[in-house]
Amino acid sequence: MKYIFTFIISICFFSLSAQLTCDSLKILGVSYNCHSIKYGQKKLFNADTAFVNRMQYKTFNLKKASELSADEKKELSLYKIKLNADDTVLVYDWDVMHQGQIAYFGKVIAKVRINCIDSIITFYKYFLKKETVDYVPTRFKIFRLHANDFIIYDKDHPYLNINYYFKKN
Repeated sequence: MKYIFTFIISICFFSLSAQLTCDSLKILGVSYNCHSIKYGQKKLFNADTAFVNRMQYKTFNLKKASELSADEKKELSLYKIKLNADDTVLVYDWDVMHQGQIAYFGKVIAKVRINCIDSIITFYKYFLKKETVDYVPTRFKIFRLHANDFIIYDKDHPYLNINYYFKKN
């Protein structure tokens, strides 16, 4: 009985310690490259190269809005996007899903919230286009998390099973 109890406690400890590593994604300035994008219901297929090859910002690099470069701040001034100086933001273009369509949608800036309790990353994304006024919320579930890489999938569209695989630079 003592061995079974010890085994159960050790499994609980290891599962809790795995959840605590989610905090490593909150560290600002750590850059991850999007290594691959796959989707499919039964078997995962690589995303279409017609829009993957157009991506220029295939990174996951969190920073404060006050730390944006001068070029990024100048570009944001062209749009009606309101960011506070202490907002955690991400500039990217690797999200292939929007309004029920899989395609390349261009550059996006997003406010990022990471909830390590349920391993959910929420993006409040603003497309850098003239018609953008409001944000579009998108949720991603952290599927796997290791020391140098992680996999997230689109929680808003689970029937498509869109997975994004990131590796640390």
